[in-house]
Amino acid sequence: MGKAVLHGRNQHSATGLGYDSGMSIPPLEPASTARCWAELDAEDKRATLLRAAGVVFARDGLDAPMPAVAAAAGAGVGSVYRQFPSKRDLLAALVVERLEDVERRAELALAGSDGPWKALTGLLWTLAERQVADDLVGEAMATVSTHPAVQVALASTTAALERLLSAARAEGRLRADASTLDLRLLFAATRAAVALEPGAWRRMLELGIDALQANGRAAPS
Repeated sequence: MGKAVLHGRNQHSATGLGYDSGMSIPPLEPASTARCWAELDAEDKRATLLRAAGVVFARDGLDAPMPAVAAAAGAGVGSVYRQFPSKRDLLAALVVERLEDVERRAELALAGSDGPWKALTGLLWTLAERQVADDLVGEAMATVSTHPAVQVALASTTAALERLLSAARAEGRLRADASTLDLRLLFAATRAAVALEPGAWRRMLELGIDALQANGRAAPS
């Protein structure tokens, strides 16, 4: 959000900082234990469909049809469309769910006791790991970036990240001109590094974090 396994020399990895990666999409319940669709309330139906959509789109790509999502959720196609009027709405809901998760993580990082800079770098490792293992939402974002719900969630998430950056800047660890655009550039770079060589994203992230620091040097372990 797994396939990636942390290793290597970097001491600021998400594992080292105690962050869970949140990388993989939770598997659907086995058929023997899953509750019947008719037994679910509206909230559980929505959650089940989103979970199923994440599995199906990660496996088959964003071109996977809505009936495949319905089958994975144990629902009828009509039930999917009652929750999500279009495939674009379904993809937008997946993106919003991920953005809200990033916002929660940013707020938790800011409220933690490790200090803003360490919290920021830990969050960056967590999100980069998830992107490497599951870039489904990153791909969907390009399709639904103008969806109203996505725009609202993106604005809220960006504000939370800005607060974390401001705290790290006030701590004296983050360069004065660093912005959320720099974070987006960093994730674009780690995504590109994956295409060049497996595992190269770690080196790219290390370099990017170094560049974000006020002194331009790696923080002590």
